Amino acid sequence: MHSEGNGAGEFSDIQKPDMKDFDKTGNYPTKWEIEEDGPVFTCYKYRQPIKYAVVEQRIKLFHGQKRIDFETQLLNWEGVLYHEFRMALPLNMTDGKVAYEVPFGVVEVGKDEIDGAAGERYQTECKNIHPRGIQNWISSGNAGFGVTLSSSVAVADWIDPTDQPVKNQVLQPILLASRKSCHWEGNEYLQTGDHSFSFSMTSHKPGWQNGALFGRESNEKLMAVKQVRRFEKASLPETLSFLKTNQSNVEISTFKKGEDTNQAVIRMVERSGKDQDIILESFKGFSQAQHTNLVESNQQPITLTGKTIAIKLGHNAIETIKTE
Repeated sequence: MHSEGNGAGEFSDIQKPDMKDFDKTGNYPTKWEIEEDGPVFTCYKYRQPIKYAVVEQRIKLFHGQKRIDFETQLLNWEGVLYHEFRMALPLNMTDGKVAYEVPFGVVEVGKDEIDGAAGERYQTECKNIHPRGIQNWISSGNAGFGVTLSSSVAVADWIDPTDQPVKNQVLQPILLASRKSCHWEGNEYLQTGDHSFSFSMTSHKPGWQNGALFGRESNEKLMAVKQVRRFEKASLPETLSFLKTNQSNVEISTFKKGEDTNQAVIRMVERSGKDQDIILESFKGFSQAQHTNLVESNQQPITLTGKTIAIKLGHNAIETIKTE
């Protein structure tokens, strides 16, 4: 779509695309082929030239789980100024509630924004601002079901931007946009060349909580490691978790070495909006632990229960602890 804007974001509202020079893969008799077919998934592929680029897309339908993967490539993009590419996933849903992941939280559209406009030059009501920056996923759901789409891009929309919009929710990862710098002597950001993107979709029971874990997991790709030699005295089992909790709605967002010590730092986030009693386990166990703040300054010790840590995690809380 045509979308005229600058590199620093708009100075009053987010630029919306229009139908000038519009094109889409659906305008052509796209030829599909089966690229892979096996016990895990079947992969369908097409390669379609459109204006100024070639779209190559693979869609993987998994046989043993409710999951569809999309691998989208924009090839030979000519870098024409003021153009925006979107992948559109229209849903059979007209009354959906949209939610998306942000750092340490989830935003429900129309519910969680501040009242009114941000002020100064920003006069659009916050609840009406779109597209939005997302972290791992965006979802839409009604009383009957929900759909979650994980995304490798940072910005997504849910409102049909065409001149004959449908009332349905249309989940739209924004792939790229060619812009000009906001500086009057600045350069153009054309992003010429090849670009690759990946997405995963599933449907589930109503509520973003039922798709959030899928949305995060899909962006954490599994890495296959070949065993080049075997350690004769290896003692670990074939599968093992470094850390685990007893609550599925609690995310362990950080597990790292401390900034100023050799202690391990663990950060947890409560996403369901409910107080939780947490049991935190490590495959090695813990010898000591203490609460810290976000900058890892010690606050108070934690009493261990055997080799596990038992703490109360408040609703929507971010908790950081140091352990040994």
